[in-house]
Amino acid sequence: MSDKKQWITKLVPALAFAAGIIITSVGGIMVTSSSLKLAVFDTEPYSYITKESCRYNYSVPTLSGDYLPQTSKDILSCVEERKQEEKNRFQNEQQEDIIDGLSALIVGGILLLAFRKRK
Repeated sequence: MSDKKQWITKLVPALAFAAGIIITSVGGIMVTSSSLKLAVFDTEPYSYITKESCRYNYSVPTLSGDYLPQTSKDILSCVEERKQEEKNRFQNEQQEDIIDGLSALIVGGILLLAFRKRK
């Protein structure tokens, strides 16, 4: 019985320490990656916002089931609005990733400190 207890008391801290290393590494990678993406890119590198998606006013159907075409001024304002929405979405997503990474760094750091080998 004491051999089993001694085996468990050695294994659990070693596994917790290893988990702390992994969690801290993943958190560091997430924070670094998201921070660099925010610094380098305004929006995602592959954005699919075009004038074609703003050509018609889809909120106002006509009696024939078609949609009202928009003027060129409305199309340009729609494209700018969608680009701004895309930029805000991208920045919010990266900020959420940074927060997740910081959380992983904190949890991993706590595991590392709590289960490190003491001499």
